[in-house]
Amino acid sequence: MVHQRGLTLIELLITCSVLGVLLAIGIPSFQQQLEANRTRVAADTLLQAIHLTRSKAISTNRRATLRRLDTWHAGWEVFYDRDFDGERDTNEQQITSASALDGVTINGNGPLADYISFIGSGESRYAGTASGGGFQAGTFTICPTTPGEGYQLILARSGRVRIDRAAAADCE
Repeated sequence: MVHQRGLTLIELLITCSVLGVLLAIGIPSFQQQLEANRTRVAADTLLQAIHLTRSKAISTNRRATLRRLDTWHAGWEVFYDRDFDGERDTNEQQITSASALDGVTINGNGPLADYISFIGSGESRYAGTASGGGFQAGTFTICPTTPGEGYQLILARSGRVRIDRAAAADCE
């Protein structure tokens, strides 16, 4: 006697139904996880750029500046600011740059709207002179493009940066 192995039509339909229910439950939370990871990566990328800029200013005892390209989420560049104006000129050495970040918005409040500049002591200062300028402190808010929680990078007067969570209300 030959035994046939396989699934009956009813078993196959039940399996497909269970799989469909599991996918319907899992896909929205997977999308939320992707958005949360994308937002965290953007916050970490900007934080690394700030740390690099400060480190270059300290190690060379020169003013280094991190400046946005069009908007902060469109990218940025890090350079040695030889003429202390907060803008990169053709004769100023670019250290690095970053391209646009998808799926997030990054906004700097008033003091950080366009750039962050560090002097040789590691302090953040407005552009002006080699070691002068008013102290520069402020907050970046990094949010997903869909409603949800984000992150804030808070720049202190000393030039140090800390990261906090931003509520969904802060991202609206």
